[in-house]
Amino acid sequence: MAGCSVEPRGDQTTFDNPVSTSLDTGPSTPDPSTGSGDDSLDGTTDEEKLDTPVAPPGGGCEYIDFLFVVDNSASMQTYQLALTEEFPSFITAMYDALPPAIDVHVGLTTTDFDAGCDASESTQNCQTNASIEDVNAHYRRPDEDNDMGNGTQGRLFEWAGQRYFETSSDDDPAELSSWFADAAVAAGEEGCSFEMPVAAAGFATHPANADANEGFLRDESALLIVFFLTDEPDKSPESASMVYQQMVLDAKAGCGGADCVFVSGLVPECITENNQKLWQFMNLFDEEEPQWGDIENTAEYSTIFGDALAAAIAEACANIPIP
Repeated sequence: MAGCSVEPRGDQTTFDNPVSTSLDTGPSTPDPSTGSGDDSLDGTTDEEKLDTPVAPPGGGCEYIDFLFVVDNSASMQTYQLALTEEFPSFITAMYDALPPAIDVHVGLTTTDFDAGCDASESTQNCQTNASIEDVNAHYRRPDEDNDMGNGTQGRLFEWAGQRYFETSSDDDPAELSSWFADAAVAAGEEGCSFEMPVAAAGFATHPANADANEGFLRDESALLIVFFLTDEPDKSPESASMVYQQMVLDAKAGCGGADCVFVSGLVPECITENNQKLWQFMNLFDEEEPQWGDIENTAEYSTIFGDALAAAIAEACANIPIP
């Protein structure tokens, strides 16, 4: 698995295809002189990664809100299952790395903004082949048109009577793992083929979904984690920075904005090489490249979605600004 270092460019606000790019969809071979090429691996030992960071005096998070943005279109079952298989070991590692008594919310939303749509859509060069008009026809903003779907338009997916799972870093994570595994798979593969994960992340924090998502998102002293699971490039039609990032920043204004947001994911490798809108969004919250992995490489999920990510989250928690 390889992470590509890409300098973020300006927002793409059209759907014009970029110049064709050659893409090797197989796993890359790490350079033994530098360790793994994946940004999630830094060459430290597991013991070092799991050391709990020391929070600055008066700083550090009290809460973590973990939002999974799960692609629920056709072809996703394999990836949903692979993620849920790694979830128990990941959440255990995260709890081990966090300070005690951190209140944790875990919820998920989907990439669907048009519940019940039966449209087919294809991509080329990591962009959609559909026209802007076709994309907009399947982009139903929840502040304008509620499609009434479960987990669509940035609303949290309700499973077993819960829109999110509340737990603590002191708790046994078994119940959370069971709930999440069932919910992630129950999200299914019947979602619209016009996947819009960036819009989903933004609208999950938007006042239009305040009732549906009530209680999930905290502001001050809370770290928001956004984790993407999608095998397609993003088709969200509005600006990644001026629209969707701003929604998130507005929701985290009391905490400190971008300093209180951590973004990661298992995503298509091509988005990094083409600076696709999903990659643009993932790079908007930190000066360093986000930790990510190639969704196609399911055998390596434990590397990305494991101890290193857990330690990075614990470090981000420790660095939350003083209210």
